[in-house]
Amino acid sequence: MPRKRNANVTSVTAFLPFSIDLAKLKAGNSVEFRVKSKNVLLGTLLIGRGSVEWWPRGNSVNRLKQNWRAFSDMLDQHMR
Repeated sequence: MPRKRNANVTSVTAFLPFSIDLAKLKAGNSVEFRVKSKNVLLGTLLIGRGSVEWWPRGNSVNRLKQNWRAFSDMLDQHMR
């Protein structure tokens, strides 16, 4: 019997600059990931040298912005 496909298909699209060097101070380079489920945008994840930002769908003002230390602490807390 064939396996059923999971109806919740999530896709992640990365928009990468030609050259990625997140180590340079104020380089302006960041990596952008658009996360979609069933072709509906869930949000956008921006990863840069100094911080990580999550922009929820349809929200151009409020974002979750964490520096790398706070982001690591948040993951540690929720991964237990």
